[in-house]
Amino acid sequence: MVSVSLPVEKLDLPPGAPPGSPPGFTDHTFESKSGATLSVRVWPADPPVGEPAPFVIWTHGGGWLGGAHFAPLPWLAPGFRFRGYHLVSHNYRLAPQARIDDQLSDCLESVSWLRSHLSSILGEDKVDVDRYVLVGESAGGHLVTLMAVHLSPPPTAVVDVYGLVDFLSIPHFCESVQFEPWKPGNLPPWKGEFTDAELDAFLVDRNPENLLTDALAWNEQEILTEQQIQQYWATDFKYNRRIRLQAELHMRRSLNSDMEGLRKGVMHREKFKTQEDFVEFLKNMSPYRVLLRDQERTYPPTAFMHGSGDDVVRIDQSYRMAELLKSRGVPVLECYEEGEPHVYDLKYISRSINGWELYIQPVLDFVDSHVGHGSKA
Repeated sequence: MVSVSLPVEKLDLPPGAPPGSPPGFTDHTFESKSGATLSVRVWPADPPVGEPAPFVIWTHGGGWLGGAHFAPLPWLAPGFRFRGYHLVSHNYRLAPQARIDDQLSDCLESVSWLRSHLSSILGEDKVDVDRYVLVGESAGGHLVTLMAVHLSPPPTAVVDVYGLVDFLSIPHFCESVQFEPWKPGNLPPWKGEFTDAELDAFLVDRNPENLLTDALAWNEQEILTEQQIQQYWATDFKYNRRIRLQAELHMRRSLNSDMEGLRKGVMHREKFKTQEDFVEFLKNMSPYRVLLRDQERTYPPTAFMHGSGDDVVRIDQSYRMAELLKSRGVPVLECYEEGEPHVYDLKYISRSINGWELYIQPVLDFVDSHVGHGSKA
């Protein structure tokens, strides 16, 4: 399907609106090995390229419970597309129906599908499927750093935007891995459309018929009408009960720093017979721990973006991964903004935004240098 989205500047949007989808894309779907239908959205380089060009794959965040692939981070299009890169986004099965390793499997399968099909989508002489870059933010940052451990051929570069890399180092999570049985009263009462009882029941819903692969990132339904979000994301997205329930579960877990919501909803703790099995799973899902354990494993050049004021994913997650990679001789770029919170980079909607030259341009140049692609901007 060809894009019918309206340019963002032509929509009457209130303050706080989420990122919108740039026009000019095509949508594609495929059936994954799990049986779930997964989607990708493809934006060709702008202006068009005259030779095989690399492509950037964006993996969205949202706490493994929320988020959608329709609208990439605002700086990706003016950053990479204008430099002659194709841009691609993809979705994956969301928790609580899917576990975090299911999501990793979907992401790896999407990369494989893209490398097999992008030539027919963009043109045989327009894309180099062996030169690709992974970019992800928050939960997507976690997924791309973990994907890079498993992919062959590996990505040419990785950009980790405030992603979590080590579950065992999360404050109050490492100790609570040896956790006491969770009690609903441990969290403050939730004030929203759904009750705590409804959210608690949904947290353990494993019914594949209730599965989502795209959801709200936060509270978009309070900011945009359904018609606006459909225009903004160029898709038939509806604020139905299932979508609203997913959003509130994600918000409750995030706002309350709910570790049990992470263990139960995202990790499916009940599936592990012993504590040792669960800890081993956490290590396998933590790219930092995988690399720490395997001293011989290689890793692609990696750029880190993070705000020092991030209280959702602390900046020491980026610090520790960057230091480990540098100790292995892996090229690393660190772009940290002082005092900035989680998702701070949504402000970078164009190259004219103050800070672009300091915090976005170096990332683009770093990727160019390792992809071997000539900059256009």
